[in-house]
Amino acid sequence: MKAIHRLFEDIVAKHGGRIALGYLGKDVTYRQLDAKANALAQHLTELSVRNGDIVAVALPKSNELVVAFLAILKCGAAYLPLDDANPPQRNVRFLEAANAQVIVGPAELDETYSQGRTIVRPADFASVGERFRSFDSDPEDKAYVMFTSGSTGEPKGVVIPHSGVVRLVRDTNYISIKRDDRILQLAPPSFDASTFEIWGALINGATLVPYSGSVFDPSRLKNDIRENGITILWLTAALFHLVADKAIDALEPLRVLLAGGDVLNARCVNRVLNSVPGITVINGYGPTENTTFTCCHVMTAQNKPIASVSIGRPVTGTRVHILDDSLRPVSVGSVGELYASGQGVGLGYLNERESNAFFFDESVAPGRIYRTGDLVKVDTNGELQFVGRRDNLIKIRGYRVSL
Repeated sequence: MKAIHRLFEDIVAKHGGRIALGYLGKDVTYRQLDAKANALAQHLTELSVRNGDIVAVALPKSNELVVAFLAILKCGAAYLPLDDANPPQRNVRFLEAANAQVIVGPAELDETYSQGRTIVRPADFASVGERFRSFDSDPEDKAYVMFTSGSTGEPKGVVIPHSGVVRLVRDTNYISIKRDDRILQLAPPSFDASTFEIWGALINGATLVPYSGSVFDPSRLKNDIRENGITILWLTAALFHLVADKAIDALEPLRVLLAGGDVLNARCVNRVLNSVPGITVINGYGPTENTTFTCCHVMTAQNKPIASVSIGRPVTGTRVHILDDSLRPVSVGSVGELYASGQGVGLGYLNERESNAFFFDESVAPGRIYRTGDLVKVDTNGELQFVGRRDNLIKIRGYRVSL
């Protein structure tokens, strides 16, 4: 298995003239994107960014955002996307936790962020320089850090390796992303669904199209899908339900619609399957700690849900374990806690050497194991059914929050 940027460079070598980014009519080919990322990577190395460093990115969905992510990976570093919806003080706490000394951000970035850090503006890497020799990262090196509430309700930085991302979008069992697919980047960069959107496109030779608005609007979504020929879309459960009930015609051009982050309504899924000929709807379940998706349930007109929507089966490269309090497997139909192992499991939480969530136990599985805190059961078809949480966490806008 190769690192993310190496797989991207393989696409450049074979299909450099294909469109990588389609943003507001400003198409960027794979070769052009690679050149821009090389120029920024060279600039970052001159700022002493090295293998293992964490570089923050405070850019909205745009071509520059993708250039920044790629350039950081080419340096052997990991990227930390910051949410511009957060108060600056919150993002500064994340910068301090990650010891991020360099931020790629807009010209108007709040001065609260600087405090001795180096700010790299988009204008600094507008030109294309000489070819940059990418760092030969190991698949187990960290690729990005994203902050999530974690099991305690306090924000925690989840460290994800290259291998977790690659197993999510390449040669997987729940979706086949083709070179002629066009994926809309709708999720905020700091939300792990963006991992699927960005790298699902760019290491499969497809086209990534950033959403043209700053806030979600069904009419704008419909226009973006039609005008850009979008074939694959990811929506949060809440937005999926809204679109299914109020703007279902927006989905007509799609080949695949993925949704997740919360329990999907079977009625809404069936409405989409009945109204959009040939569409595939995928329920994607998984915590940030296991690289976006742990399990997926693929639905078509031939296997519509009845009363509830299953979370399906583990994606390629992931194993799931339904265990009791003594870490023993439960029987079919019995409720247990879901644990995940395999290539998707994160490297742990930033600055935490020990965690109740990440652990090793050869009696369960080889390698690192993640305890999700979710209660599930296996039905007679071998599908996983979500039951609830072990704790009192609730979800608000996709984030787990402790009461």
